[in-house]
Amino acid sequence: MNTGRPKVLLHIGLHKTGTRFLQREVFGQLDPAEFNVNPEPLWPAVRQAVRHPDDPERVEAARQAVAEWRASGDDRTLVISEPHISGDMYGSHHDYADNLALMREFFPEARAMFFVRKQSDWLQSAYRQHLAKGRPVPIEVFLNFYDGEFRSRLGREVYGARNVEALTLRFLAIYRAWAEAYGEESVYLLRQEDLRRRPAAVKALIARALGLEALPEPPKERGHNRSYSALAIHLFHPTVLRHYPAPGPEDVHGRRIPQWLNDLLGPFRRIRRSLIQHAFDKVVYKDWDLLARHGMRARIEDHYAEENAELERIAHQQLAAVVGKASPGG
Repeated sequence: MNTGRPKVLLHIGLHKTGTRFLQREVFGQLDPAEFNVNPEPLWPAVRQAVRHPDDPERVEAARQAVAEWRASGDDRTLVISEPHISGDMYGSHHDYADNLALMREFFPEARAMFFVRKQSDWLQSAYRQHLAKGRPVPIEVFLNFYDGEFRSRLGREVYGARNVEALTLRFLAIYRAWAEAYGEESVYLLRQEDLRRRPAAVKALIARALGLEALPEPPKERGHNRSYSALAIHLFHPTVLRHYPAPGPEDVHGRRIPQWLNDLLGPFRRIRRSLIQHAFDKVVYKDWDLLARHGMRARIEDHYAEENAELERIAHQQLAAVVGKASPGG
């Protein structure tokens, strides 16, 4: 792996995978005399470009922001932490190649950091995030699981809710594309499972990516980033218990309620979200695996078994370069 302090470090995702840890406990503690983390107006412009890579105006605005940053003569390491660089999380990251092309144009000298996790756990986490702001539907609807099988999605929103395709995730393809574009030595692959089991080794690898001997001390008070508990989901979002048949074209639509009513309900949703996060789940956090139903977890993990074995091999090979020996299987 490349060592020494990089000119640019891109944290490209995934969403829901180590982002809070990196942004708060790592990037947020870096010496501002040596590191420039998500600066304005550069970071917002890049963020808009990777969220809309087919929008020429947003891409051009990002291009101009990059040019201004280069012209500034700032010799600190630029750190851009934007999980959407790896693509649209609700669209199986279908646009990852477009965003990679933009990053190669904007930051050809960059070093990249890509955080992944088991697809089954990622999907469940994405569902729980959706419930915080989106229409509460059963996890089967979110994952397009009907009549005992996972299906392709008919549209970005079905039954008024966002949904994903459980069996078309591209984690390995994203890593390989970045490794081919930037070189394997410049793309750091990390797994959330390893962060839990071998935190010291993972932090050492992150330090190497940043060109540091060790990471700075984390903040004394660390925030918790727990998703809604399963009990809270069922009590505060009882519509997740409804049964939905397989959707047809007539079920592909956005929100059923007018925008003015949706805006009116916004404060009440925020109150509910705060009540769950800061009251109910702090007192009674009772959780269980929402993918246990219908054997969904087993099907997902079987589908991605070969891909996960390869991701684990690559990640552990990189860890071995730091700690001297490979990690046991995770």
